[in-house]
This record gives sequence, structure tokens and C-alpha cells, in this order.
Amino acid sequence: MGRSWRWLVVLAVVATLGAVPVLVAHVPLGSAADAAALLTRMRASADRPYAGYAESSGSLALPASDVLDDVSTLLGSRTQVRVWWRAADDWRVDTLTPTGESDQYAVDIGTAVWDSEDNRMSYGEADLGQVRLPRSRDAVPPELAARLLSRATADRVTSLPSRLVAGRVAEGLRFRPDDPLGSIERVDVWSDGGSGIPVRVDVYGRGAQVPAVSSTFLNFSATTPDPSATRFVPPAGARLARGRRFDLVRVVGRVPDPGLPQDLLGYSRLPTTPGLQGLAQYGRGTTQFAVGVLPERAARSLRQQLSVAAGSTGLPEGVALSVGPLALLLTDPTITGRTMLLAGTLTSEGLAMAAAELRSANR
Repeated sequence: MGRSWRWLVVLAVVATLGAVPVLVAHVPLGSAADAAALLTRMRASADRPYAGYAESSGSLALPASDVLDDVSTLLGSRTQVRVWWRAADDWRVDTLTPTGESDQYAVDIGTAVWDSEDNRMSYGEADLGQVRLPRSRDAVPPELAARLLSRATADRVTSLPSRLVAGRVAEGLRFRPDDPLGSIERVDVWSDGGSGIPVRVDVYGRGAQVPAVSSTFLNFSATTPDPSATRFVPPAGARLARGRRFDLVRVVGRVPDPGLPQDLLGYSRLPTTPGLQGLAQYGRGTTQFAVGVLPERAARSLRQQLSVAAGSTGLPEGVALSVGPLALLLTDPTITGRTMLLAGTLTSEGLAMAAAELRSANR
């Protein structure tokens, strides 16, 4: 056998061995579990501790923007995290990057974050309910599944074949929301066979063959992490960051409520989140969207970048952008009275209809 052929054989063997874990992960492992019973098990696992290494990937090409940079990274690329979860108020999530990591801890006053590149720590307030920009923690399979399945009912879920996730047998279900204006077509979730904890989530927009967002554990344990893993101890010489990072949700929410309607597109306005009186949230299940007034100074940069973004559309009410199941609309203040920002999981048609209702209400 000549040298070149020997190398081809070696490469073929290496390629075959390298493909084995991928192939095994996609081989059905037997009959599917009862979907309704599995949904109940997943919900019952909400308080169970776990630890692992997870990877999320997004195919949502949001435009580069100074106010959406973190969201663009989370939903448009690959994010790697290590997580130790003891309880809802006792956890740690490390977001890994090629040059370092950012570690977030639950602490008494809210959250503590340590940035390894700058050796800098900062403290933040507790989450203001459900109305905020997504973070790495939200993409961890159990957290993502809890949000997306919160309104799922037994008649809207079907079984999926079992598969291997992180080397463990996982049982699957598919949830199809029943909302004509919602942009999410289906959510596929697999849970750990022993604990019921969700270990993989795939989210599909309408008509999409590729998940808009996918999150899976590559290493997983359903045991309780040691208390030391989630205890925040500032590294030696760490600097305390002063001030707070720009938060688009807070900027919008702290503008006085201009009298946003109690019903929009047939969705009732949800209870106001403390500290965000100017931000109205509407929706049910996987269809959720928020509306608020954006100060013109903060809106100027976002308007410019949305206007030139691929896929943006000019509407009579402003400039809109739909990326997978996410939709944004920045309204024209000459039409709606003030610059309003609408964002959520609406179809393009739903976005236009919401803007038209706001326009009519302003007359």
C-alpha cells in the first residue's frame, strides 16, 4: 500500500471515529414517553439541583448595535457556559469566551459578576421580573424550557423519540403553540430520564428548518453542587466597577407611561413590573411582547442601525426588523406621538397590526 493510500485510510478511520458520538446522539433509543406525563415531570423538576457544561447557539443575525450587542452575541452565535444550580437563589453561571470568562453569582442583593479579563467585579439588582433583555443564564436548557413551556397544555404537546444528551438517555416532547400571531412554530425539549430536568431545547420560528435557538448540555449531573461552587469570593486584587451598564429595558421602563392601552391585538396588558412603570408587557404563552417609549437620544443610534440592517422593513409607523421568531419595531414619533419600541415574539403581520393600533389610539 502506497504512502498516500495509507494516509487516506488513517483519515477515514479518524473521521469515522470522530463521527461516532454525533451519530449516537441522533439515534432514536426506543419508544417515546407519554408527552403529557413528561411535561408534568419537566415542570416538577424546576426546583431540582444540577450542574454541567452547556452550549447554546443562535441563528438570529440581529444588527450590530451599541444597545443590542450582548443580545446579538447570545442569539446570533455560540455561547458556552458552566452552571452550578443549587436553588433559585443559590447558583453560578460562568460564560466562557476565547479570552476569558464572566462569572455571575446569585447574592443577597441580586447578582455579582466577575470579569476575568479586567479582574473587575460588579453588583446588580435582582431581576425585575420577566421584562428584561436575555442573558447567558436564560439560555441554559432548564431555564429556557421553563419559560417556553410555562403555558403549554397537554393537548398541544406530542412525543419525540428518546436520544442521548450528554451521554444520558433523554426523553423528548414537542410543543406547538396555538397562536396565529405568534412567531414560534414549535419547541422541542428533551429531559434527563432520571431527574426530569430539561437538558436540550430547540426553538423553531415559523417555516424554519433550522432552530432559531438551540441549547444543550454536553456534560450534565443531577447531583447537588457543593456550596463552595456557588459562593462568591472576590478574587485577590479585583477592582469594583462603579456605575451600572446601559440597560435598554430600564431606559424604556423609566419613561412615564404615555397611556399605553390595556389591550393590544387582543392580548391583555400584564401586571406592571416594579421599577418599569413605563413598559407595557402583553401576551400569553410563547407570544410575548413589550411596548414602551424610548428617549430620542437613545433611539437615534438604534434607528440608524435598524434602517440599514439586512431584512429591515419600512412601515408607515416606523422601521421594523424580523429575525427568526423575534421582531422589533421603532416607531416614527411624527406618527405615534413619541418614539415607541415594540419587541417580542410576534409575526411581521402582528407587528404591523400592533403599530396600527397604537397609531389609531394616538389620534
